[in-house]
Amino acid sequence: MSRKSKVVKDAIRRFYHLPNRTIARHLIATHSGLFDNDLEKARYSVRYYTGKAGEENRYKTGVELRKTPTKMPKTWRKKRTPYKLDVGLWLVLSDIHIPFHEPKPLEAAIQYGHTEKVDGILLNGDIWDAEAISYWPSARREFNQELELIVDFLDFLRSEFPDTKIVYKPGNHEYRLPRYFISKAPELVDSPLAAMETSIGFEERDIEFLDYSQLVKAGLLPILHGHEVKSLSRAVNPARGLFLKAKSYAACSHCHQTSEHSTRNLHGELLTTWSFGCLCDLEPEYNPFCNDWNHGFALINVEKNGDFEVENRRILPSGQVV
Repeated sequence: MSRKSKVVKDAIRRFYHLPNRTIARHLIATHSGLFDNDLEKARYSVRYYTGKAGEENRYKTGVELRKTPTKMPKTWRKKRTPYKLDVGLWLVLSDIHIPFHEPKPLEAAIQYGHTEKVDGILLNGDIWDAEAISYWPSARREFNQELELIVDFLDFLRSEFPDTKIVYKPGNHEYRLPRYFISKAPELVDSPLAAMETSIGFEERDIEFLDYSQLVKAGLLPILHGHEVKSLSRAVNPARGLFLKAKSYAACSHCHQTSEHSTRNLHGELLTTWSFGCLCDLEPEYNPFCNDWNHGFALINVEKNGDFEVENRRILPSGQVV
């Protein structure tokens, strides 16, 4: 059976309750190339397989097609494979929100990474603010300038750590780019030119860019950006909210606050969750007063057996790491 025949028969089987011309329109919408984008050609094919294309085809009928056994339809579920950090000491930087970053705490975190001689750097989301393509109204829509600055930061980071592995996990702000294309130009969503990887050149800069909402594992420790967890409660602190959702040890960014929550379960296991501080402006225009943000970063040591150790650091206004 040719592909064209199968497509037409499947359409008749699914939509036999509709007029032939309507089925033909569906064929043009989904497989126009098979019919040279000609509605009449598609309609003739439907009439042919339903026995309405002339006296010689009167013996044909669509009833047999409707009785054709069908298989379980293929799922569109997207499998998410966790990314596993290599064994070693990792510097975790997150919520930098370039170009709204704070140079002093950012430099302090980077210098701390030098002092500790880290083996890898995890950029845990919202490194780029992408305000120019935000859904929210903004007085500044300077996409090209923002793009230049995020590229400059990545080049700066690579020059600071020329031989260190760098992994970039996108957050909700990085997702503004594909969401912009979905909203404004859906035809370009799957175009290589629309991908953030192409715009910024991660491969050429030897930076591994992960998939959107991909889980990171530091040994046995799951690391999220944080936006993937819906309705993450900040009551008490974000780490406690993360525990209530994860019900396991875990770590996240996104909330711009350094916090820790520990509890023991019935088996006597100590379960700790962490939220990491940010490295951006603490008084942005959309939230200038009375927020509970603080500057910070983390060090995570990953052992061969999956054990991990987390140092959740704050950065004081002076630039001192505590």
